[in-house]
Amino acid sequence: MNVFLNLRKLYNTLKKIDKIVISSSTSNLHLVREFIEKKGDDLKINTNTLNQILVSVDEACTNIIKHNYNYNENNTIEVETETKDKKFIVTLIYKGEDFDTTKKSSPDMKEYFAKFKVGGLGIPLMKKSMDSIEFTHTQPDINSLTLIKVI
Repeated sequence: MNVFLNLRKLYNTLKKIDKIVISSSTSNLHLVREFIEKKGDDLKINTNTLNQILVSVDEACTNIIKHNYNYNENNTIEVETETKDKKFIVTLIYKGEDFDTTKKSSPDMKEYFAKFKVGGLGIPLMKKSMDSIEFTHTQPDINSLTLIKVI
């Protein structure tokens, strides 16, 4: 595993990828938002686009904390950003079982409101707000969720 981490660190250095690591607590979501907002401001991303990115990243992190880690604060989420070909790319790296959020279908909104459902709109919101979402699961338990927005 150390070889993997060392190679990833070298790769990140060469690609000029910025990252933070947070413990998996919703009380740390503000750190992620501040990190993404600073990157967006540095790149002069317009406010509407930046807000779409912020909401999507916040929702993705919340889902990881809630559904993957079951609010266990002893886990971590790595948040990496990079720009490439006029795209702002945010990658969330975390441990857990394979759950590809990109394959989750959107709910029927008429049924959703008719039954007064609560929750379950985060993934459709992320899909609508971002230009592309990619999921990768590496054995035995490493996941990466990549959110891409053209800027």
